[in-house]
Amino acid sequence: MKIKVFTIYDSKGEMYHQPFYMATQSMAVRQFLDMANDSETMIGKHPEDYTLFYVGEYDDHTASFELEESKVSLGCAIEFKGKEKL
Repeated sequence: MKIKVFTIYDSKGEMYHQPFYMATQSMAVRQFLDMANDSETMIGKHPEDYTLFYVGEYDDHTASFELEESKVSLGCAIEFKGKEKL
């Protein structure tokens, strides 16, 4: 099965967080939306600093990665602030 790979960029920290895996892009966006609207998380406290990226897929049958040529931005947390859940 191929699993989608995502990362979150912190513009103030100038670094990408460790990648995380989700079955679908919609699930990753939903999780990011939840964090953007949770004032207890760093993303919720500073939504202008964080951007979600799709970076590729991981195949658990072959243990191989297929990475995108360029990271695909799925949005900055500030864009998700105040939005309804998916």
